[in-house]
Amino acid sequence: MTPVKFILRYTAVPFMAIVAVVFWASFHASAEIDARQYAALSSAYTSFPLDLRRDIADALKSGRLSKWDYSSLVRQSLDDGLTLEWPPENKADVAAERARLVALVKADRL
Repeated sequence: MTPVKFILRYTAVPFMAIVAVVFWASFHASAEIDARQYAALSSAYTSFPLDLRRDIADALKSGRLSKWDYSSLVRQSLDDGLTLEWPPENKADVAAERARLVALVKADRL
């Protein structure tokens, strides 16, 4: 076996597989959350402590919440002893639920 074949077979191919998985995972985590998750944050927003409200406002500066942001916010709410309940009805309009949460955040800043 030549050194080039060895490097390609045992180093380059596994490295490219690792890079592909990392790229997919970061792309997946940066996707926007769905309407039910926005609705859960909106319904529990008034019961959140001030620091968690600030973190939500900071995460919404980009105009939307990613799955990565949502998971860290949920972890922080659980650390504060608060749980999020998803609404019983199926929410489908992401833009309306996002606007509802943004309105709560803006009203809180005033």
